[in-house]
Amino acid sequence: MAVRGTFPLPPDDEPLPTKEPPLLVKQRRLLNRWSVFALAFVSAAATVLYVSNVIAVKKLLVETETLKKGIDSLRSVNESLRTETYRLQSAERITRIAQDRLGLIPPQQAPTVLERTVQR
Repeated sequence: MAVRGTFPLPPDDEPLPTKEPPLLVKQRRLLNRWSVFALAFVSAAATVLYVSNVIAVKKLLVETETLKKGIDSLRSVNESLRTETYRLQSAERITRIAQDRLGLIPPQQAPTVLERTVQR
């Protein structure tokens, strides 16, 4: 039977709820505000670092592509210069110029190479 105006008692192993002192509540609120501020600051700093990193990587990619194009251009110029060098060094061209411009006459027989022998 329940008696009017009485409440059931909690079991002995459960502690009774207690009210926190107002100073502790005020300190928790202040700590909570600072932690939210710190979290917002860290998030903003991380975002700024991430965006600056993305911008730097983009610049490096553009520079890399520009340098690759320059390398390709230099390779093609180098190849054309190498071809021109081979053409200018050809024996037929040199012989023709020697005959036409300088009036040189080719020998009737091939030159003879004499080897120098060293005696000991």
